[in-house]
Amino acid sequence: MVLPKRSGTKTSSFLPTQQPVLGDSKAAEAWLARAPLADPRQACHELTLLLESLEDLAPGDRHMLEILERLREPVVVAQAEHSKKFSGRPLPLKDFEAAAFDQVYDLWSTLGRAYRRLLRNALEDRSAEVAGQEALLAQRALDCVAELMLVHYRCRREIDADVWRNLHQLYRTAESGGYVLRTVAAGRKAKAVSSCAEVYIRALLLHLAHPYGLGTRELAWTRRWATMWAYKVDLALAPEKDQGYAIDLTGDASPAWVEAASASPEIRFLDLRNLRRSIKSRIKKLDEGQDPQTLGLGKDAVQPDAGRLLVSLLRTWIDAPASRQFTRRLVLGRTELTTGFESIHVALSGKLFKSASRHWDYSRRDAEQIHIYGTAAAVPDSVPGQAGFVSETWETLDESANGFRLRRKGAGERLYQAQLVALKPQGARSFILCEVRWLIVGIDRALTVGAQALPGLATAIAVRNASPPVPEPYVQAFLLPGSASTPGALVVPSGWYQRGRELEMRVDEQPHRIRLTGLVQHGYDYDRVSFSTSG
Repeated sequence: MVLPKRSGTKTSSFLPTQQPVLGDSKAAEAWLARAPLADPRQACHELTLLLESLEDLAPGDRHMLEILERLREPVVVAQAEHSKKFSGRPLPLKDFEAAAFDQVYDLWSTLGRAYRRLLRNALEDRSAEVAGQEALLAQRALDCVAELMLVHYRCRREIDADVWRNLHQLYRTAESGGYVLRTVAAGRKAKAVSSCAEVYIRALLLHLAHPYGLGTRELAWTRRWATMWAYKVDLALAPEKDQGYAIDLTGDASPAWVEAASASPEIRFLDLRNLRRSIKSRIKKLDEGQDPQTLGLGKDAVQPDAGRLLVSLLRTWIDAPASRQFTRRLVLGRTELTTGFESIHVALSGKLFKSASRHWDYSRRDAEQIHIYGTAAAVPDSVPGQAGFVSETWETLDESANGFRLRRKGAGERLYQAQLVALKPQGARSFILCEVRWLIVGIDRALTVGAQALPGLATAIAVRNASPPVPEPYVQAFLLPGSASTPGALVVPSGWYQRGRELEMRVDEQPHRIRLTGLVQHGYDYDRVSFSTSG
């Protein structure tokens, strides 16, 4: 187990040489009453400073445990509020967002070190003050590591190997000590209980859910469900069948799909049979129209999003990793990337966008101009200041027929998960309309993204309301052709979709009247919608 290093003396880690900054839980209560904790940034700062001072000068082990238990709830509240500054933000983070991540990281790391040091005192020094508290200390230490991993997922940061090593070693310590399944209170006021195994499995399930491709809401649901259902998963020495997801308790890596022949005494396979039955049952009941809340999915869980996420989790948690329809190949090359409807439209069409307003079409602004000045201002044929489009050059890591993995080192355009982009791989004749499916900042601070092509080669078109009170200019949109398996679709800016809405679509300067019939895919800045011709 990775624990804080001992000092040169043979004294206990929490044996003070001077008066400790806090002597007992009453002193902790008094400190909390006067500490400036209303602002999340200040709260994280003050709590971290206090925990660091307790590392240097602490009371005895019993009082130290009481203080940590009293501080744990304010730590949870402070980091949850401060995490809002970087959760789900585009990458790379701005300086103040990255600073918030660093503060939350330091807070969880410092609290985790304190619990691990007490655990070491109980196991190695046989401290009488914390005797019998091994299960609680191990559960709390594991929880700090698991929450630290969640912080990484919230801002899409790669998890360092040392974090995985700490997680595995803490579980291994609890398993060898015989208290890995022993339940302890989840908090001071909480009625729920938890065990080391449940916290460990929660962390494994959350990683297997592909968190770097989940939105903020979906990540919160997945974390909640993984916590609720962790008890349904067992860790075994052999898989249910010939292979399964497994972890190496002596390693520093995330779960991987492993053959049974590769099993060793330190390998644990995830037995997911009970979880599979539970998820399938919920999916069936949701399909029958039951309310997600009555199925224990949470007050904020709504359909059809909750059902779609459950289906996705059933696949990622239970099934073997799917073989790719199109084999990825390593590519030593560069890919051009551009974002924004205006820039993508120029990239796909090869020409500036023209609003094509007819001489008798006037906007509301034009009508006001005529009323006041007797004439309307000239309408530009292209987006002001647009002389083309701006693209970035990314390193191509690998690609397939419909997917790309790209990396960029250094500064550049900020990207969102589920954002619309256009890519032009090296040697390609034209740009391809894609969606950013996942993105992650690596240990080396390089930004890596996974992009998936939308079906069909997109055509740059223009759309506007079919019958507005006042004629409106066209806006950029994209037409996706249909195929034998996929009907044609329209890509419009986010917020444009309304079922039954009628639009005028301009393709090759020819107008067509269409009606929107369904939402196929909702992205960060776009909607892919189905339509039918109208009139």
